[in-house]
Amino acid sequence: MLLFTSFVVVSCVLVLYIYVKRVFFTLYGPIPGLKPQFLVGNLLQTGIIGQNAPMNIVFLKLKVKFGDIFQFWLGPTRIIVVNCLEDAQHIFTHRQIYDQGDIFVEKLGLVNPNAVLCLRGAKFKRHASIVSPLFRGNKINVHLDAILDCTDKLLMRWRTYNNDPGQIHLNMIEQCQQLTLAIFGVIAFDFDLQTLEDENNSGKNELTRALYTHLNAAMKLIQLPTIIGRIYLFLNPEYRQARTIIDRYLQRMIEQELQESSIVRAERKRTSLIASLATSLQHDEKAEAIKTEETKKGLSRAEVMGEMLSFLSAGYSTTAAALVWFIYFMSKYPQVQSKIKREIAEYHSQRLSVEDLESLTYLDCVFRELFRLVPPAIGTARTLVADDRLPATGADLNKGDQVFISFYNLARDSRYWSESIDPEIFDPDRFSNDNIKYNNVAASIPFGGGHRQCMGQDLARLELKSICVRFMQYVTFGDGGPLFNAGGFKQTDTILPKHIGVTIHVD
Repeated sequence: MLLFTSFVVVSCVLVLYIYVKRVFFTLYGPIPGLKPQFLVGNLLQTGIIGQNAPMNIVFLKLKVKFGDIFQFWLGPTRIIVVNCLEDAQHIFTHRQIYDQGDIFVEKLGLVNPNAVLCLRGAKFKRHASIVSPLFRGNKINVHLDAILDCTDKLLMRWRTYNNDPGQIHLNMIEQCQQLTLAIFGVIAFDFDLQTLEDENNSGKNELTRALYTHLNAAMKLIQLPTIIGRIYLFLNPEYRQARTIIDRYLQRMIEQELQESSIVRAERKRTSLIASLATSLQHDEKAEAIKTEETKKGLSRAEVMGEMLSFLSAGYSTTAAALVWFIYFMSKYPQVQSKIKREIAEYHSQRLSVEDLESLTYLDCVFRELFRLVPPAIGTARTLVADDRLPATGADLNKGDQVFISFYNLARDSRYWSESIDPEIFDPDRFSNDNIKYNNVAASIPFGGGHRQCMGQDLARLELKSICVRFMQYVTFGDGGPLFNAGGFKQTDTILPKHIGVTIHVD
């Protein structure tokens, strides 16, 4: 009897192993790719696990090996990576076939199920109708002074504590994260997060640390089966503590806003994210909960907190990453830095208006080139809700397949960029009036495309332009040398310089 039981158990385990390996870890279909390994997919053999190889470089190498389309296994998750502009545009324009990617809904949804990024269907429409209007047109321009106030705080820190102009600053990532988080706290939530109050800029602010832990956990979930991801979060005390800290801040922001009168909130909601979110709070959550998704109105408190967390995360990571890359490129290309300073010289130290910022044509070229070379995200995912065929590669895709459009690969593909300027180098003149006509600028998609493109891109551009102009009015960034300022790539929830060390000379 014992022998028979053992035989049954072993047989069941073997059958389960064969099933899991066949379904989740087997290369199938005509689309090329690396043969996945059990449990880890392609993560180990490409160095993403073990060697911390950045995903943008891995995907670029695989494009060279396999061409315009290949399959890749993020652990148990199979994605089809698209590197052809025509196919990417087809995906973006056929929203009835390509919905938000499972990688967002199922994986990132574990840490923030109420973020608009992780939603589909009627729930997405309900959230987007409340959140997206705040990031349109002139509604963001009213935040310019608040952005500059926070930037001046950081500049004051540099003037006060930067006694040695030859000092190599190795914490620019942390300082940029502190700045962008402080800005977003003020312009989105009318709340001082005090991330710039640390005079020694040691980066010890508890919210900054908590967001770092939160985003790191989100990145790990992408590599894990969903059920394992749930267990990982449950058994991770560091993550649970981080969420407690984050939720405490979010609750304080909401309570601060609710102390305002309804009349004041109604007036402020046209320009204030937190006022709009507080105004959208459901009066009777229990009554709304039993309605169908199509008939629900407003947001529950948990949903409001989810949206607040998603915007805090964006302010902490993606905007800061672009700012860090700007500082890095200025230190490496002093001729570009000098040209920006000449363009803004007529304004001396005065604050520029939105109209002034929009008139800076060379600075616009700098940011277009920066976003091309190092986009805030290396790509985006869509999941098919019906079978389809891609027009350029002719790849047949099935319902349930998940495609990944590689922004990074498209932006460096020589087919779309003039031969006169190497697409691998940083050169803002690529977007000058004389050169732009020789480039297919549609291949630069830093904020995504289609109906799910980044809602906050206009705010991000305003924020980055105004910060960088202020920097260029007061300081010059110098190269800290090959030992400290070697660049490279570090994979987090976005792409950061692996090595950045710059000098800061107060002009």
